[in-house]
Amino acid sequence: MKKIFYIKILITLLLLIILGGLIVHYQHHPYMLITFVLMTAGLISYQLMILKNALNHSILIVEAIGNEDLSFLNSKNYQQFNGTYQYRLEKIQHSFSKIKKDSIRQEKYLDWIIENQDVGICTYDENGHVLHVNSSFKDKINLSIFTHTNQLFTKTFLTKELIEKSFNQNTLELENSNLVLKARQLVREDQTVFLLTLQDISNELEEKEHLSYSKLIRVLTHEIMNGMTPIISLSDSMLMTMTDEEHEPVSFENLNQKVINTNVKSLKVINSQAEGLMNFINIYRSISKLPTPKMKEVNVDNFIQEELNSFDEVIHKYNIHTEMINVNNSEIYHYFDPTLIHQCVHNIIKNAIEAMTNVNNSKLTIEFEKKEQLVIHIINNGPMIPEEELKHIFVPFFTTKNTGNGIGLALCKQIARVHKGNLKVESEGNKTCFTLKI
Repeated sequence: MKKIFYIKILITLLLLIILGGLIVHYQHHPYMLITFVLMTAGLISYQLMILKNALNHSILIVEAIGNEDLSFLNSKNYQQFNGTYQYRLEKIQHSFSKIKKDSIRQEKYLDWIIENQDVGICTYDENGHVLHVNSSFKDKINLSIFTHTNQLFTKTFLTKELIEKSFNQNTLELENSNLVLKARQLVREDQTVFLLTLQDISNELEEKEHLSYSKLIRVLTHEIMNGMTPIISLSDSMLMTMTDEEHEPVSFENLNQKVINTNVKSLKVINSQAEGLMNFINIYRSISKLPTPKMKEVNVDNFIQEELNSFDEVIHKYNIHTEMINVNNSEIYHYFDPTLIHQCVHNIIKNAIEAMTNVNNSKLTIEFEKKEQLVIHIINNGPMIPEEELKHIFVPFFTTKNTGNGIGLALCKQIARVHKGNLKVESEGNKTCFTLKI
């Protein structure tokens, strides 16, 4: 094929040379000159047509390659190309084929990874059509077939409001379940894609619960051992003074006043330690068994103001600036147990004031707003709470104070829980914020 192509070119050049010579030779003979000029023009036109066809074939092949259509390799037009061009086109074909196979392999690999994730994953387009969803997501929403987001709103616990809220907050803990919903908006080429993920955090919650129990057990063991050690020591000493070598009780005649006085002192210490342990147990029972909240509608603005008023004396004493911020800019009413929430808020404010006793320009801010829940932020500008203390701050009986039993914040946490809410703390720089949600 290649040799024939070059022979054709050589013959064409020879013919053009011959025709050129003839035109020069017969330039004074009009008829002969016109004849040879027409022959030359015809030959050049023929060659131009061949080049045009070859160019058209090349353009078609380039377009086919651009469209990933390699069927031209079996066409007659392809056979017209010489071996060099065929070899190069076949290399392109092999490259495209390899890229396509690698792409399919990669896509299947990614599909396999997504399908085998415990996290539920779903993507959908602007019209709500599901582009991809794994089995974990369908299991969590209890749908075997899921093709459009309308199914979420009509057949599952995921409402349109929850989806919109998750896009605003990025991460949303779903009530009455151990699921966390996350939402993202992605742009893929010229298409907007929405991503939803559902994650079961039961294991994480169990791990936290286990850690909480471990911390509590350590604290309980520490307190009980501290209480029991002097009781055991003193009771052993009393037994030694009240029994003989054979561990039999000594007679009354063998007891002197000194022994009696010593034993009485020991009994007083034992009694005091026993009372302390009993008080400790009662305190623990008060945390673990809170009464059922007696819910009533409360004016939150008045409630917060009354809490601040109860600290007027100490606020004036330490020259603490206070600020109350109602984010809603209108009176807020909410249902909760005012007695229990008073105990919680009062304790947090008390701790905040104690943290600012040695702070210049001390400030206490209470900011509150009502969304789905009532959210109260109690902020002080006292010293930052060390990270190690933050980890244990809600553990019962954990305290860094010389006085106090370390149950205040643990009790506040329980009060928030019985109101189906939570209590969190953040401390950074000269700002510590307790956030109560109920």
